[in-house]
Amino acid sequence: MRLIPWLFQLGAASTASATISGAQTCDDRPVIAFVGADVLTMSDSILRRAQHVLVRRGRIDVVGATSIPADACRIDARNKVLLPGLVDMHVHTSAREMPLFLANGVTLIREMNGSPRHLAMRDSIATGTLLGPKLLVASTLLTGQKWPVRYRLIEDVNAAKAAAREMKNAGYDYLKIYDGLSRDQYDAFVELGRTLGISLDGHIPQDVGLRRVLEAGQALQHMDKIAVAIGGHPPDVSKLDEAAKLFHGRSAWVTPTLASLRVLDRAGTAEYAARFQNPEIAYVDSSSFGWWRSFVRSGTRQAAASPYYQFQTALLKVLRTSGARFLLGTDAANPMMVAGFSVHEEMQVLVEDGSLSRYEVLLAATRNAAQFLGDTLGGQVRVGARADLILVDGNPLEDLAPLKRPIGVMIGGRWLGRAQLDAMLQAARIR
Repeated sequence: MRLIPWLFQLGAASTASATISGAQTCDDRPVIAFVGADVLTMSDSILRRAQHVLVRRGRIDVVGATSIPADACRIDARNKVLLPGLVDMHVHTSAREMPLFLANGVTLIREMNGSPRHLAMRDSIATGTLLGPKLLVASTLLTGQKWPVRYRLIEDVNAAKAAAREMKNAGYDYLKIYDGLSRDQYDAFVELGRTLGISLDGHIPQDVGLRRVLEAGQALQHMDKIAVAIGGHPPDVSKLDEAAKLFHGRSAWVTPTLASLRVLDRAGTAEYAARFQNPEIAYVDSSSFGWWRSFVRSGTRQAAASPYYQFQTALLKVLRTSGARFLLGTDAANPMMVAGFSVHEEMQVLVEDGSLSRYEVLLAATRNAAQFLGDTLGGQVRVGARADLILVDGNPLEDLAPLKRPIGVMIGGRWLGRAQLDAMLQAARIR
């Protein structure tokens, strides 16, 4: 895919004057060309230098072109890195926050406590009436006990079967398994999920246990939920060997949401209180802001990681070596997890505390999600893939920081330059 140097130089010289600025758009052009990009395809960890990437009708049409159509909208990507858009596979969100995701390079999100409002949002995004990342919607929480948030109470096996059918018929993408379900109720969801063709994702009900959840092929959310299911609370470190045996060979899907758990582990410290000065707090609604403030405590508790959090990070390393497959998710809008912005914190914490390499984290944020969804082309810069792309000033394999402020974002073939992204952010400010 590497270009012959003199051909690239000729193409760059002939097109440089026709490239657009960050304030312009390509909405009226049939082809969009990223000129001379260093491409991180995510098919592997190789950075391919000086590539032309052409996008046509919302799909990647050519990678490595030596010529560019005369009617193409040219984006000067020389010495910049082009890679797939990022995902957040665990959010709790609203239409107001869609610009926050896009401005942070997030082109796919998954709502994990869905409602009819979220289904309508998904449809509006799909039809282009709402500008936002592609949206997946899990069902309302399916639980055996009452909660202070939106939920569907499951009181017996018949109620479980009825709920599964209702959620499938309503158009939800997943059944969100939550706490308090009995083994019989859980087994009913597993059976109906297979019959109806709707996957299970979520928590590990105590009466069901981790072994059964893994046997059922359910995807798992939150390292703390897995930690309690394995080691209890406080955790029994000797149980890590048991976790390795349980996960070995299963290729289980896990969304760690580790950054949100780290934040909660620091509640009551000066480190937590100082986060209210972060710039992204400007986009947090008053209700969430007040809830997050309730975790500020007086006193001088040290910010050292608790044994409980340390067990979670040790367990994540065990899962990695046992063959678990990771998806990136943040659990926004839990404390300090601001829509879009929290993706970058999750990526960094997975490197620092979870000992994943930058490439492994990028996989969790791109290609792994596509594989989870059964999309063999997605999450890659590859011919035929949906054109969800980000252009950044730096190599994320060496430093994740450039991902925080993309030069531009492409969503389904529509290019949003930095000036447009900044205008969207400005309009979304609350304080």
